[in-house]
Amino acid sequence: DDECEVVMQDSPCHVAVSWALNTGLHEHPEWYASLKEHSFQAMQKFLSIHAKGTAQCKKPCKPIEDCETAKAGSECWRHIEWSRTEGIQKHPEWYSGLSLSDPMVKFQDHIHKDNKTVCPKRACTVATSFFCWAVVRKTSYEYELMKTQLRLQAGIFACDEFALISDTELNMDGVKTLVIPSIEVTGITNQGTSANTPVFVNAWRAIQADGRYKAHDWVLKADPDTVLVMDRLRTRLSPWNLPSNPYPSPVEVPPNAGTWVTNCDKMTMWGAGWGNGWPMMYGSLEIVSRVALDNYFVNEEKCKRDSIVPWMQMGEDAFMGVCLRDLRAAELFLKQGDGTCGGGDCSDHSFQAYHPYKDPAAWLTCWNKATR
Repeated sequence: DDECEVVMQDSPCHVAVSWALNTGLHEHPEWYASLKEHSFQAMQKFLSIHAKGTAQCKKPCKPIEDCETAKAGSECWRHIEWSRTEGIQKHPEWYSGLSLSDPMVKFQDHIHKDNKTVCPKRACTVATSFFCWAVVRKTSYEYELMKTQLRLQAGIFACDEFALISDTELNMDGVKTLVIPSIEVTGITNQGTSANTPVFVNAWRAIQADGRYKAHDWVLKADPDTVLVMDRLRTRLSPWNLPSNPYPSPVEVPPNAGTWVTNCDKMTMWGAGWGNGWPMMYGSLEIVSRVALDNYFVNEEKCKRDSIVPWMQMGEDAFMGVCLRDLRAAELFLKQGDGTCGGGDCSDHSFQAYHPYKDPAAWLTCWNKATR
């Protein structure tokens, strides 16, 4: 239906609906007097009728009946991956109307139309999609951790698409390895943590060159020792279910700045709020919208030049956070069960991620508690 819209993160309609729900309703309730339900989809429908031309919203799409979005590793998913990475380049005539930046659900519907044996059903309407990745050292505990997660189709392998980054081919079945020159860290930050920004600057460039992230709303980097419950996170970051931010940024967000998700609020321990680098996006789970990431790619060199602390002497999560704040990206906050930031029990389902669990047995124990 060309007259309906599945709202994507950071789209003009998403920005308009979010503003109306979080600001407009409180500052101008009279504008929304006829709105009976204050949900995302109700507001989207309201704006599509009453704010044509300003909100840039179409009415919400109806759910697709008898649908099934391809799961990672399935035959349908493998055909989608091939179509997006090789097929469309070798045989563009087979994919009329499609481009690499189109979401995977469009490729699934295209394949379903031509070959119902490979993809028996149409894709369900997906409001939030993720490209996920991790840096993995093959000679460390990280390799076995990622093999465990792949076997369970858990962690980053439950995302819509994923990649592993290393300095050598990892040879994990069905998973693309993006090889960068080095993943060794030699420096220490002023806080005594790993000065790993150079490694991750190269890793982010590999994600940019790979290009698959462009088809997704969010790009997520997780540490191998992070227990990530993807279904829970996907629900939490759906456009109609975004968390309210207890630490709102006072900075006005410009168009096309995108959004990122902070997860550590240690500053409350000394009675502080937003400011001086807090809250932070700790590196165990980094979530950045596609729009914000594109903005980072354009401004990477600027962020390096403008950094007060030399960028090569910073932790990669601190560098990315400083850069995104300098670019005035919008901020969300999702507290996680990270032992480096207050911790959290794996049985506490208010979290979507838990860290650190550095051997497969400990990781599995946490995973079983978190998904029970």
